Amino acid sequence: MTPATRTIQSRDSHASRSLSLSKGRRGIAMPIIFGLVLCLAIWVASLSWTMTNSRARYQQVLKARKAYFMARSGMQHLFLKLKTMQRHCIEAMQSIENANDDEKKLLYSVFIEDIIVPPDDSYTGEKYEYRVNEFKVESIDHEESKLTLQVGVEGSFGGQKNSISRLIRISR
Repeated sequence: MTPATRTIQSRDSHASRSLSLSKGRRGIAMPIIFGLVLCLAIWVASLSWTMTNSRARYQQVLKARKAYFMARSGMQHLFLKLKTMQRHCIEAMQSIENANDDEKKLLYSVFIEDIIVPPDDSYTGEKYEYRVNEFKVESIDHEESKLTLQVGVEGSFGGQKNSISRLIRISR
């Protein structure tokens, strides 16, 4: 063997060793890449799930708040009617104040009958309304001209309901 052939043989063996090492590395790179892609896919899926749940929770809270404000609207409607009746229909308020127990049930239902918002789905696509559930004269003070009322109003929006109950003192 001449020195020139030895160098050629050593180069060939060195090249075959480096070729075999690169084949071994290529085999380990694929599982690492698949693992990283899998981790990225799991992260994206969990982020998507979290965003979907957050949006659904937000929609529920928003509907509950709208239902609460519908109930407040019903309460304001009742206050408006009470103030109007006190100023312009004194006889009607006196008949409510002076009625016996059987008459009071009928008069209360008639008094709150029109304090209902008919559903209007044309703008939101959601059904909304408010309704006075409870109306009762608790006490009457003729000397100081004060009425104490127990009032309960329910508001609903998109299937969510919220109720407000108040004890109200009204002076004439």
